[in-house]
Amino acid sequence: MVTADNLNLDVLELIFTFISGNDLVAVSSVSKSFLAGVIPCLYATVSFTVKHAKRYRPEGGIISPFLTLRNHPDLAVHVRHIDIHCAPFIAVGQVHPKFLSETADALKACKNLTSFVCGPRILPALLGSLQGKERLQDVHIYAALTTTQGEMLQRITTLRSMTLDYPTWNVVDSLTRWAQSLQRTLSHLTIFMSQEVNGMLLEALLPLLPRLRGLHVIGCSKAPHAVVIKAATTHTPLLKEFSFTIFENPPPPSLFCPPVITLPSLRHLAIDVRPTSDVTAVTFSSLFVSLTSLSTLVLKFADRQLPIWNSVIDLIAPSDGITMPLKRLALMDCAVSIDMVAKLSSRCKDLEMLEIPLPIKDIQAFTTAISCLKELHTLTDVGDAHASHGPRATLARNDVRYMMQECVNLKTIVSDGRMWTGRTDFFLGITVTPQRYKANATQHWFSPLKEDSYPS
Repeated sequence: MVTADNLNLDVLELIFTFISGNDLVAVSSVSKSFLAGVIPCLYATVSFTVKHAKRYRPEGGIISPFLTLRNHPDLAVHVRHIDIHCAPFIAVGQVHPKFLSETADALKACKNLTSFVCGPRILPALLGSLQGKERLQDVHIYAALTTTQGEMLQRITTLRSMTLDYPTWNVVDSLTRWAQSLQRTLSHLTIFMSQEVNGMLLEALLPLLPRLRGLHVIGCSKAPHAVVIKAATTHTPLLKEFSFTIFENPPPPSLFCPPVITLPSLRHLAIDVRPTSDVTAVTFSSLFVSLTSLSTLVLKFADRQLPIWNSVIDLIAPSDGITMPLKRLALMDCAVSIDMVAKLSSRCKDLEMLEIPLPIKDIQAFTTAISCLKELHTLTDVGDAHASHGPRATLARNDVRYMMQECVNLKTIVSDGRMWTGRTDFFLGITVTPQRYKANATQHWFSPLKEDSYPS
């Protein structure tokens, strides 16, 4: 007779891949066979967040998961992903040395590591432990390193995706040398907030990366959008994901103007819009001309109180009926009127995901404006609770139910740290259930969602 305890271990492991979070911990307490089956899933991803850092007490309180991995190397072989969002401090600006020691030792034991995320400035203490990781493919790091540390980083030559936050000149200067050993593997490159990246670097770097399918250059003041677009369209015409910043002071019209994005395979486009005047909105006029395959558009503006320009809406959804086949649209840090929402909804009827500041006090008018989006299944409120003085109105259960009744396919609404999910009950109609929701702190706003990631 087959029981849960005598099921093949491989079968249990397959079953447990459909379980996550605290449910995995609960399952591990059922029996020894369940514990053995759940361990690969339980330790596949190891995260250390702000919550863990605040409670970290190595002298007899809350320990880190890295101490567990150091003490039990047999568990470390199951680790595939490590995400360090925060580090505990013993004094201002001084990271706890025991935490660094535990983390470095645990990294050495994680022989099968495939992705590594390190948000705080602790990478120099961990570089030695990252060496020799033959399966490491994705890194997202705070890249403030010295020349010697940068040379250690260059020894990692198996990467498919690389995200460098705040890279120092040492790291930027070594990118072309590093790219020569990554040209057969690297398909996604992100450079965030660097004062050293410029057009000359991009012109030298991008030809070395023929497999590149994702390029994100955000907040690099010496690399204006015209320079980034020119380098990308010239050297990496097969890009599927692209992000750049439009700065307040664009280059003279005689240089690289007007910039045209001629990337026929582009699916994901994110633009960091720094100008606050409608005069500069004409920059958009030539950007969307040839984007016939675009499915995701993310626009982030500089002033959340500034109403979004009519010209931008008309470019996203022109009145002539020739629109981009958008599935996901995000308008961040701006004010979007109900009329603008209605215009977008009437012209972008294939939208499946919409991220926009929700007007909580005018939720019925807003719902009417988006009710024609028959394919919309996820709505995310990107409004900032601290943008206005006084308490901000929150989405109530009745509001959520009303929105899901009016929008036939709407099943998920994210707002104010809660994710509402709806389902249709034969007797009760639509029932909505809230649960806590916290966005990934280390994922940049311009990065594609996991479900939006496109194969190389």
